[in-house]
Amino acid sequence: MILKIIIINLICIFLSYGANSDNQVITILKIIDKVSGKSYIHEIYKDKVLNFRNINISSSQCIVDEENNKNYAAFINLKESNKDKYIFKGWILSKKISFSQVSHPVYSIKLIKCL
Repeated sequence: MILKIIIINLICIFLSYGANSDNQVITILKIIDKVSGKSYIHEIYKDKVLNFRNINISSSQCIVDEENNKNYAAFINLKESNKDKYIFKGWILSKKISFSQVSHPVYSIKLIKCL
């Protein structure tokens, strides 16, 4: 588990050197309900909170890899609405999904794009 966290942090550091994070203010996420199979696409503006059912989702940074414009990374916070505890706080990647999976019993969250 510690090795996985170290690898994710190293990937994000390398992505941020070759990325432009100044103009990316919108994070586009795909939220999949594992129970019903329905998927939802939401835009989250920088430092704003999306209230989706019983979770609050915010994105503080979204970066695009300048070498390959289809690689994105976003720092997101997931928090249960009725609790003061974070479910997930960290980087998610658009291409390397296995490195940055959000572990939630009902929802699967994937990064689509940064605008």
